[in-house]
Amino acid sequence: MSYIEIKTINGRRYKYLRKTVREGKRMKHLSLKYLGPMEPIYKVDKSRKSNASIYIRKLSKNEEKSLLFAAKSNNSFTKDRARILLLSSKKFFAEQIAKKVFCDARKVRRAIKAFNRNGLKALERGKAKGAVPKFTENNKKEILKRFAKEPKKFGYPITTWTLPRFRKHLIESKAVDSISIETLRQILMKAGAKLKRNKRWQYSNDKEFLKKNPHKRVSIGWKLKEGILIAF
Repeated sequence: MSYIEIKTINGRRYKYLRKTVREGKRMKHLSLKYLGPMEPIYKVDKSRKSNASIYIRKLSKNEEKSLLFAAKSNNSFTKDRARILLLSSKKFFAEQIAKKVFCDARKVRRAIKAFNRNGLKALERGKAKGAVPKFTENNKKEILKRFAKEPKKFGYPITTWTLPRFRKHLIESKAVDSISIETLRQILMKAGAKLKRNKRWQYSNDKEFLKKNPHKRVSIGWKLKEGILIAF
C-alpha cells in the first residue's frame, strides 16, 4: 500500500511517497520517491535590462522650437541629436531612428537618456576627460624652484640654464623620473620663466678688431683684460 508521508527537517516540511511491504509477520516502510517541500521557495532571477525602446519625455513648446532650430545646425553632433530627439517625440523606435539618422541604435538610446536627464544641454558635446597629468602642481613648483637658482649652486660650472642642461639636472637629481624638453619648455613658459642668453666673448690682441670684423656685434664696448682686448 502506497501513501504520502510528511517529514519535518530543520523546521521545514517535506513530502515523501512511501510504501508498506509485509515481510513475514512484520510490516516494512519503504521510501519510493521524494516529492518536494510543502512550501516551495522559488528563486527569481535578477531582472535583466530590457531592450524595449525608450522615448523622450513630453516636449515643451520652447524645447520643440529649439530642437527644430538645432536640426539645421552646421554642427553634426548637435544636428544628429536634435533629429534623434524629434523622431523619438513622434514615437519612432530606437532601431527606426537609427536607420533614418544612419547611426547605431545605442547612440540613439544615449541621446534620449541624456535629454531626459539634462534637457537641451544634451545637444552640447561633453568635453573629453583627457589623459591624467603626468606632473602634479608640486612637481611643477619643484621644477620652477630649481630653475630660479643659478647652476653654480648645484655645482655646475656654468652661469645660465639651457633646456637640455636643466632637463639633465632634473633627472640626475631625481626631481623627476623623466621629462621631455618640450614639456619642460611648456611648464616654464606657463609660469612666465625665461631662459637667459649666455654672453659671448671675442678675444683678440688686435686693436683694429672691430674694423676688420664689422659684422660682429658689441653691446657695451671694449675691455682690457691681462693685456688682451675683449669685446663684450
